[in-house]
Amino acid sequence: MSVTPQAFHFHLQKLTSTEKYLIAYSGGVDSHVLLHLCSQLKNSPCGFDQSFSAVYIDHGLSSSSKKWGRHCQHICFELDIPLTIVEVDGRQKKGQSPEASARTARYQAFSQLLSENECLLTAQHLDDQAETLLLQLLRGSGTKGLSAMPRVKPFSKGHLCRPILDYKKKDILDYAKQHNLQWIEDESNLEEHFDRNYLRQTILPLLEKRWPAVKDNFAKSAEVLAESQLLLDEMAESDLQEIYYVNSDGITEYNKLMLAPTLKFLSNDQQTSIACEHIDNRRKLSRLNNLLRYWINHNQLPIPSKKILEQIVHTVIQAREDAMPLVTWKRDVFHCEVRRYKDKLYLLDVPQNKNTYQKSQEFILSLDHKVRLNDTNTYLELSAANDSSRQKSFDRKKLLSKVITVRFRKGGERYRRNSNGCSHPLKHWFQEQSIPPWERETMPLIFWGDELIQVGHFIVNDSLKNGHEDVRNDDLLSIDWQRIENK
Repeated sequence: MSVTPQAFHFHLQKLTSTEKYLIAYSGGVDSHVLLHLCSQLKNSPCGFDQSFSAVYIDHGLSSSSKKWGRHCQHICFELDIPLTIVEVDGRQKKGQSPEASARTARYQAFSQLLSENECLLTAQHLDDQAETLLLQLLRGSGTKGLSAMPRVKPFSKGHLCRPILDYKKKDILDYAKQHNLQWIEDESNLEEHFDRNYLRQTILPLLEKRWPAVKDNFAKSAEVLAESQLLLDEMAESDLQEIYYVNSDGITEYNKLMLAPTLKFLSNDQQTSIACEHIDNRRKLSRLNNLLRYWINHNQLPIPSKKILEQIVHTVIQAREDAMPLVTWKRDVFHCEVRRYKDKLYLLDVPQNKNTYQKSQEFILSLDHKVRLNDTNTYLELSAANDSSRQKSFDRKKLLSKVITVRFRKGGERYRRNSNGCSHPLKHWFQEQSIPPWERETMPLIFWGDELIQVGHFIVNDSLKNGHEDVRNDDLLSIDWQRIENK
């Protein structure tokens, strides 16, 4: 398939419609061809209103990386495409492969740069798709992993798009030579101790000698598997609607599942025969596993191995009623947990240093200023109430008459339901509200002077709470506890 600006324009329009594109430009031949194709659209006589910019990520892994950055600046200047250079720490992290560490650092930088509704363009091609499928097979991946790379997917505040995924490496090289493009050759691409390079340099050429269409066929298989995965996702989404936890405010908390309806996937139909029961049990377990994979992926966490999934089913979901079981797994920067407490399952991404919460730390909360809470991946904000938050708001004048501080649990804290009432142990409140023990240490305690008035989302002292319907929102303040977006 020949690479042409016209065909590229057609693919890009089919995949996404947006006004801004950010090109991931490494200086290599693939991303240079992508950059050049975008510049052709930008200067097309037919008119192309969308804007392009590019980003070069300096991983700091090669002594030549600064020189490559200058090369990218020169090329972007010639093509009149603005370039941003971002330096990241791409060194290998503990528990990660070198490739995974560099990829994680790179995509974190992309995520921070991408603006609302902007589309990140990356230069993966058909050969990359074949390599990805093989890598996933060797890792024992399921349908989702074997679907390899989608052409477009949600990413950060916008989308990630791979508009040259249908082209072979040969097609890309032909285009580069035809237009006399000058690109960088990264010496690490020849190092076969990297898995992808070994497949590219040794395994795929051998397969091509026997089966010339192997890369095309791998790409077709990945596409068929992606279609199958779409159906599995639709089934899981339908199943999850009945078991997501909905809190007292009517808000669905997507990282929590109700236990009772989840257990129904493992219950037996007493009317079936022994032979049918075995088949039915396997079918129900497969459906539950599919549901769990979708649930974890929907929360933007890495899907665990089959072994870990089995542990979640048998150790957590089927644990005795009074147990508080836990299953953990790690991948890249994620440290995941599935826990059970009373009637709910909890999916968590916990900090690496989760046991180092500083019980002595204290913050002052001021108006319209966000306070990030160390180690909890959350922040607090004191702001004017709106129509949805006025039911959980405070009288503005009273609240601002004393210093508002944020602390964490040390033990022995007490609270009053109103200014004239008796004090009660905070421990009892946690138990009444069914707050899991592992959440209690990380829930912020908000004090008005020396009086505890709010715990996390919950107002525990009604003395300052708004009790009048005719009060304007401007005369009310709410304290919002929000989770920061995933890594």
